[in-house]
Amino acid sequence: MSQFMQDGATSHTANPVKTSLIQTFGEGRIVSRHCRYPWPPRSPELTPADFWLWGYLKSRVYLSGPSSLPELKDAIRREVSFIHPDMLHSAVAGFVTRLECLLPCGGGHVEHILG
Repeated sequence: MSQFMQDGATSHTANPVKTSLIQTFGEGRIVSRHCRYPWPPRSPELTPADFWLWGYLKSRVYLSGPSSLPELKDAIRREVSFIHPDMLHSAVAGFVTRLECLLPCGGGHVEHILG
């Protein structure tokens, strides 16, 4: 199953999506609203996909101006296949750096770091 998180949308709250995730990964591994592990309100998007992948793909995919859903899917698949492993390594390394910046905050607010 593939689903894109639209800008500003909450995480995996549609019942069919949650059902599929629970079937695939088990209820104890899902972080979402109305689940065992609730998604924190206004949680910062700290994953490499949020910080790097979606923005990168948007910038590449929309260059070709897909005009239909099949064209959009093909463009996404094509661009994902062109991502070099070094780019992925760099994105994950940046994620680790951001996580290390959060340690001194003890889980508190991080706006002063993001500025």
